[in-house]
Amino acid sequence: MTIPIKIISRMQYLENNAKPNQEQIWDVIAKPWRTYVQKKIPLVVEFLKNKRGKIIDLGCGSGRNMIKNKEIEYYGLDFSKKQIENAALLTAVEDINVLLFQSAVDKLDKDTFKDEMFDHGLFMATLHCLETEQERLNSLKELYRILKNGAQAMISVWSSDDKRFKGLKGDIYMSWREENVPYMRSYYLYDKQELIDLLKSVGFEILQFYESLTDDRFSRKNWILRIKK
Repeated sequence: MTIPIKIISRMQYLENNAKPNQEQIWDVIAKPWRTYVQKKIPLVVEFLKNKRGKIIDLGCGSGRNMIKNKEIEYYGLDFSKKQIENAALLTAVEDINVLLFQSAVDKLDKDTFKDEMFDHGLFMATLHCLETEQERLNSLKELYRILKNGAQAMISVWSSDDKRFKGLKGDIYMSWREENVPYMRSYYLYDKQELIDLLKSVGFEILQFYESLTDDRFSRKNWILRIKK
């Protein structure tokens, strides 16, 4: 029997449970996650169309956001070892030119990830996974630091307007639908203006805010933004 998805505020969950280790959880669910997120996101595919140069993919997960293009050199980064292994498998099959790193997205190695190094950026479905306000702020500052002046990036977070999140805000846990064991993933639900203000405070210009699109499931349930340094 599959365990239904459980969504609960972090405060309520931690009243009776130990804090889940997110790196361990994403390692454990990496294999089924790879199957779950196979489809490309149309807006990301469109964004990457005709791009060239170096592209950073922060929180690359299984590597699904990268598309084959000999003019692109990807740098994929994720804190989960197993997710990086998934990304290595997928990008090898799709013959994608990529360097992969296991690392937290809010503390990049400055010798490897230099200032103004990247021509474009991806930060999809990752910002909302970071557990603290400081980690989220630092990750955006790092993205800003490593992008070239004028470079654009795509970023996404859960839409807090989604009916699943009714009555919830801020820090939550959401279970992964695995047999017998619920793995509680940490997320932060942004208020729309809060997200806009945060991006602007780092220095980003918001070029477009996509919300409630019907192209695909991901775009229906996430806010997707195109931003510029």
